[in-house]
Amino acid sequence: MSTPDRPVFNDRYEIHSRLGRGGMADVFLARDRLLDRPVAIKVLFPEYAADPNFVERFRREATAASNLTHPNIVGVYDFGRQGGTYFMVMEYVNGRSLADILRADGTLHPQRAADISSDVAAALGFAHRNGVVHRDVKPANILVSSTGAVKVADFGIARAMNAATEQDLTQAGAVMGTATYFSPEQAQGGNPDPRSDLYSLGIVMYEMVAGQVPFQGENPVAIAYQQVHDAPPPLSEVAPTVPPAYDAIVAKLLAKAPTARYPSADDLRSDLRRFREGLPVAAAAGAGAAALTTMAPAVPPPPPVAPTQVVASQATRVQPNEVRPPAAARTTAVPYTQDEPPRRNGWYVLGGVLAALLIGIGGVILYNALKDDSSSADTVAVVNVVGMAIDQAKQQLSAQGLQVQDDPQDTGTTPPNVVFAQDPAAAAKVDKGSAVKLSYVKPKAQVDLPNVVGQNLQQAQATLQQLGLAVQTTEQEATQPAGTVLAQDPAPGKVDAASTVKLTVSKGVGQVAVPNVNGLDVVSATSQLTGAGLAVKQTQEASERVEAGTVIRTDPGAGQTVDKGTTVTLVVSSGPPQVGVPMVVGQTESAARDALQAAGFLVAKSDVDVPYNSTQAGTVVNQNPPAGTPAPKGSTVSITVGRALPPPTTTSTSTTTSTTSTTVAATTTTKKP
Repeated sequence: MSTPDRPVFNDRYEIHSRLGRGGMADVFLARDRLLDRPVAIKVLFPEYAADPNFVERFRREATAASNLTHPNIVGVYDFGRQGGTYFMVMEYVNGRSLADILRADGTLHPQRAADISSDVAAALGFAHRNGVVHRDVKPANILVSSTGAVKVADFGIARAMNAATEQDLTQAGAVMGTATYFSPEQAQGGNPDPRSDLYSLGIVMYEMVAGQVPFQGENPVAIAYQQVHDAPPPLSEVAPTVPPAYDAIVAKLLAKAPTARYPSADDLRSDLRRFREGLPVAAAAGAGAAALTTMAPAVPPPPPVAPTQVVASQATRVQPNEVRPPAAARTTAVPYTQDEPPRRNGWYVLGGVLAALLIGIGGVILYNALKDDSSSADTVAVVNVVGMAIDQAKQQLSAQGLQVQDDPQDTGTTPPNVVFAQDPAAAAKVDKGSAVKLSYVKPKAQVDLPNVVGQNLQQAQATLQQLGLAVQTTEQEATQPAGTVLAQDPAPGKVDAASTVKLTVSKGVGQVAVPNVNGLDVVSATSQLTGAGLAVKQTQEASERVEAGTVIRTDPGAGQTVDKGTTVTLVVSSGPPQVGVPMVVGQTESAARDALQAAGFLVAKSDVDVPYNSTQAGTVVNQNPPAGTPAPKGSTVSITVGRALPPPTTTSTSTTTSTTSTTVAATTTTKKP
């Protein structure tokens, strides 16, 4: 539920609490009302929001990170403006930074350190393949979620590898990054490439198992000097229990010369996998340790200065930076006798070098100022065309009086004909008529894919291969003849040249043996036949031996091989055969029995009295079932036969009458008084 007094950005992101504070922005936990999910919002400090240079850096941070979708990279969802400042919406990672983990735990087991480093290398490898160098890899920018997932955050000072020097964002030679973790080439103001990120990851790997960074000093300048000139203390001395293979990997990463490091983050990840599996690592067979002692070009040692935030080889803007707690300063004692005062020639040389450097810097600044004043009319700030269609981008640059240099790429993650990088970068000031290189994904050549459904496979393959298309087939049972194309993917139309067309091909209906279902009931027999891929119909047949409702046989018969889908007829017993009951009424009992038994019936007889002189005496007067009624053979037909009563006699009648009269008279006499 939202709370009325909580600020809401862009009517969507409800701010809940502060998560942290960075060099130029606050980070808050918020809720995305639209998608109902937690997000992290980085809000630029108001004092920086008024500076176009910082705003541009902030915008480019969002652009660089939003193009990097990877499980080990903190996702960026949105960018916008709220009031007088700017904000960026990012994936919220519920967990801790590696810096917090190291502060709490001190060190990590080498296997766990290798696991984390492998995930970081996966993130960096993906970014490098997409033209982005992180330039600030350090524990504070490595997040470990509560589930153990590792994500790299804050591509805040990242930029495209092929971008020009960003004159509007950093003055020439400015060193961006954290001195404790940046590479020797960064320390000297050079343009970092992917191998600079690997050096920084090497510092992190060192710290995870040693509990300390290899280079420490009173200020960033002193640390930068060590990054360029000093070999790090071997892990075997600082942490003797660390496996030699891990030590070798770190040694290769911390080589002073970029060419002596791993060629890519993917190569590092492969070596970490070998270490985690207990296999020999490639670093152990190389000269990584020797490369650590290869020094970069000599520069004068740093003077004792107050702690600063950014190291610069020329004039530079001061940027916020992370400074680790100082360790004991490394000093080199100069031997001298008690009678001879210490020599100061080194300080004179150092002072001269610094003076010359300041004069050079002043000259550059003065020259640039004069140049800007004298040629402002002939220079333009390059418009931002990243994300535009290539034709629209060319129109925008042409309107500025700039030339366009095409840099088409064969592959990429962006849509075809959409600019994903430009050189010089947006807002860079260049002379009119200068060329701006635009990088975009070159559309692949396309061909017209015909409809090959219904064709024979050989014919379809020949047609598609003539167009330069690859063919992938899968078979399935179908009623169409074997080898017939049933379906194709993609559908007919425009497709990329050399792409793959998937064809579904009939392998015929297939065959099956008819199951033996004789003697089963109809339901069970039907289930078995349909389960075998057969169709079923049924017919009835009378049988004196098979019970009604039971399968007598099948057609085709059991065991015969037929095509799937064939219809099998079930011949089902309707019971014994039925015949019409013969007409036996009026026949003598003997004749009726003979007729009914001859028709296959049993006979049950009953009698009925008829007058002694009736013609029905001795004959069938009734039958059940009636004549003509169908009845199963073996069933019983009931017949009723007339039985004649005896004739009456006269004598018997007179005697009876007389006796009766006497009895009545006697009864009457008895009742008199």
